[in-house]
Amino acid sequence: MSDYAELLHNMSAPSKTVVKYAGLSVLTKPIQSSGGSLGGLSDAHDGVFGSFIAFRLPPELQSRSVASLLKLLGKKPGRNQDQTLIQLIERRAKELPIPDGCVVKPCKEHHFCPWPDPLAALVIITKSSANVWLRGKTPRLSAIGKRTEVSLLLPPEFAARLKEVTK
Repeated sequence: MSDYAELLHNMSAPSKTVVKYAGLSVLTKPIQSSGGSLGGLSDAHDGVFGSFIAFRLPPELQSRSVASLLKLLGKKPGRNQDQTLIQLIERRAKELPIPDGCVVKPCKEHHFCPWPDPLAALVIITKSSANVWLRGKTPRLSAIGKRTEVSLLLPPEFAARLKEVTK
């Protein structure tokens, strides 16, 4: 084992390292849209390669208990309220036609919101960290009281498909 110890000394980044990815925007030309943007959805935002979409909880669902969330979603709260809400979130996560992982950004008022349903917002909020949304992540119900809106950065290919679906 000691023979391998010197190979392991540089196996990870220091704890304060920040990794940034600017995307592939330098390798592409701006995409020209054949029509106007759809509700604020366009192919470039201040040099960012992709489009932002927003997910917002309506005011009546912000900072609520799991039982009241279930009632407002039209479900009867039972014994396993957390598990019931998690199952609803997981089911809706499978339906959303977005990549399995997206960059998370603070929500701006002008970001297009293609799915205004509260369950879609719960999916994104509970499966997001400060920087990334992952479809496969276990939902964190504790995030509901801390965040009420999130924007995701979609790659241009997904944004183009979204434009077609929402026309």
